[in-house]
Amino acid sequence: MPTERDTQLALPFRIPVLRVFLLPFVQDGKRDRLFLILLACVMSTAGFLMQGNGSYDSDGWFLLATGKQIVENGIPYTNPWSLASYRPIVVQQWLHDVLLYGSYTLAGYAGTILYQVLLAAIVALALAFAIQGFGDKRLTLPRLLFCIGLAFFGTGIYISVRPTAWSMACMALTVGACTRWQRTGDWRYLIALPAITVLHVNMQSAMWLLDVFLAGCFLLPRDLSDFKTTTPDEMLAEIFPLTIALPAMLLAAFVNPYGVDGVRYVIDSMGAASYANVISEMKPAFEATNGFCVVFFAVGFIPTALAAAIGRKRIDVPLLAILIAALVATMLHWRNVWIFSVASALAFKSLLTGTEDPSVSKSHHAAKTAALIALLAAIGPLVANCCVCVANGGQSCWQASERSAGSLVREIVKSGIYDPVIYADDPVIYNYLEWKGLKVPFDLRPELWDDKGTAGVVSPYRDYVDGMQSKKAKLSYLALGDFDYYIVSTESAPWYAAKLNLQTIDSTDTLTLLKDAR
Repeated sequence: MPTERDTQLALPFRIPVLRVFLLPFVQDGKRDRLFLILLACVMSTAGFLMQGNGSYDSDGWFLLATGKQIVENGIPYTNPWSLASYRPIVVQQWLHDVLLYGSYTLAGYAGTILYQVLLAAIVALALAFAIQGFGDKRLTLPRLLFCIGLAFFGTGIYISVRPTAWSMACMALTVGACTRWQRTGDWRYLIALPAITVLHVNMQSAMWLLDVFLAGCFLLPRDLSDFKTTTPDEMLAEIFPLTIALPAMLLAAFVNPYGVDGVRYVIDSMGAASYANVISEMKPAFEATNGFCVVFFAVGFIPTALAAAIGRKRIDVPLLAILIAALVATMLHWRNVWIFSVASALAFKSLLTGTEDPSVSKSHHAAKTAALIALLAAIGPLVANCCVCVANGGQSCWQASERSAGSLVREIVKSGIYDPVIYADDPVIYNYLEWKGLKVPFDLRPELWDDKGTAGVVSPYRDYVDGMQSKKAKLSYLALGDFDYYIVSTESAPWYAAKLNLQTIDSTDTLTLLKDAR
């Protein structure tokens, strides 16, 4: 990395504000190290604070319900929560759900926070593995932590109780293995790729194909000039180990409880969540965030652009392909922002790479580094959960969600109706009903409810979405539903009571339970 003297004429160093941020990357004083560590903590914590719910997620209830179902009854192959009999199911994140439920059984809702911290630490350590794969001997711990914090700014909003954190870790591990192979030529690094795929397909099978795409990008040379200086035979010889590893990854994906159905889940689920553009994270970036996405893009691009300008380097072609693909994916669907954040952090680090191989770290140094990385990862989730509890009067979002619907569900259970048909104007309530052992018309896993036939795709989820487009459509949907109970917001309860001749059974601060008055 250039010294300050070498970069005195570089334009970014002439700008006072930028100079403050750039000097720590060309100096290694105590103040510089502390500044980088502080930036890492701020960026990491900001990502988790923007998520806003601590360890809670709207999907959390059905994730817990699924984990409980698997622990008590084994992996399901028919949907145990569907009112319709024998509806098939593929639990794409079955192993994650078991671990989540295990954390809940150990410590209740506090256990979900500990599991979130564990996931954050796993992602951080995987990122460290990928960052160190560039072979920078002069990579200091503060710079390593800064790169992890840079990634956490965008990934933190998706590290909750969702299985997405496992996809982040698998992405980093895949890139780390491939960069080591491409840099050293040692094919043994590629042995890890099928194992990563097995882990990924059992933690979140909707995303396992990402690993294959990432590895496939490393079929490209590090520099486009290699196409001119390297013969086709030499190039084929260089990439031959990876051409063996890629089919091995595809075969490894079949190592899951659902076999072919587990492998196909990534294809079968495409488009289901995007129906009618009602799920906000499935919308294009600018629409989903009202333009706030520019902050995430700026955090990803500005450091990378400055590093390229100062070091007069270019991003390696494989990483550039990954970064461009991540940007396009994020622009199309906001939920992919974490892929962009990881890709941009790795691209930034690649531009700071030294030319020498890293020296072997002593075991106690490695343990100290891992502990500090885990500590950095833990700060964000812990601060975010504390802020949520303060904002909710000492309650977590889990407790607040349960308080709003718990008493209403108990009233339904006490009624003694076998498999009551329940309408909820907020589909998140269906997730909670599953956790309480009740059957539902659908939940927020749209792909599980699709029936594909000659007439096209039909599903109770799509019927619900269509019915919410207008009040007339809603009344038609409700008339055809033959519902026993209605759980609606307190504000909308009078409208439902008047239009459908319903009576109030119970209510909380936010929800009201209604049933037919006749």
